[in-house]
Amino acid sequence: MYQKGIRESRLFTEKVEEDQIMITINSKGKSNSLRFVVCDFFRDEMHKGNLIPGSMINLKVISESLGISMTPLREALVQMETEGFVSIIPRRGVVLNGLSLRKIRNIYSILGALEAVALRETFPQIDETVVESARKNNEEMRKCLEENDPRGYLARNNRFHGIWIDRTDNEELVRQIKVMKERLYEFPSNEDLIHEWEESSLREHEEILRLVERGDVETTANYLQFVHWSYENQEHFIKRFYSRHLESLEKKRGAGIYVPG
Repeated sequence: MYQKGIRESRLFTEKVEEDQIMITINSKGKSNSLRFVVCDFFRDEMHKGNLIPGSMINLKVISESLGISMTPLREALVQMETEGFVSIIPRRGVVLNGLSLRKIRNIYSILGALEAVALRETFPQIDETVVESARKNNEEMRKCLEENDPRGYLARNNRFHGIWIDRTDNEELVRQIKVMKERLYEFPSNEDLIHEWEESSLREHEEILRLVERGDVETTANYLQFVHWSYENQEHFIKRFYSRHLESLEKKRGAGIYVPG
């Protein structure tokens, strides 16, 4: 979930005090590889709002703070560049990429296609028990919306999409979906729910379940891809949700700061 209020991190400013950062690499059960630990660290900084689009990343400080050499740090950055999180600028450093409306449109298109693949693959596994559980999940989402609980709402939203994502054994597909959603949801520093958007999303969830009950896999997959994940259908909500993020990028560009977009 996002953190409210973007703030500059001491990790990414030009001057850093020696005792500013005390970081312990703990076990998250994800990987013992330092390369993946570094990737997790960057994602955590994005999640907290410490690392914002347009920031020139101070590799030396991060390397010293994590207590690792530059080699695994650079390896992590190469991976993150392939995933679209950063851009490595020769002789300048590493810059955190921003999200433009064009990028958001492209990610929506990719996610719709990938989730439709997962749905088609796992459709036979989605029985009445799963549908009933999903409806209860939607009721919980509505309650979170009424109580203005964004964390609870988004956790249950992920659970709903897990109906088909969690049932596929296509690990590469799941990984790509995870990366795409991280790019959409880890960067904006916004905790606010747009109630009209969430209400619309819940109605679409109900329609997906209705189509599942009909047993029409192609109609369900097409609705998921071309309605639920349609950028055009969601554009007015997307512009509202990402407005703060987009304004921040424009200010940086206006100040002559290079922000990949």
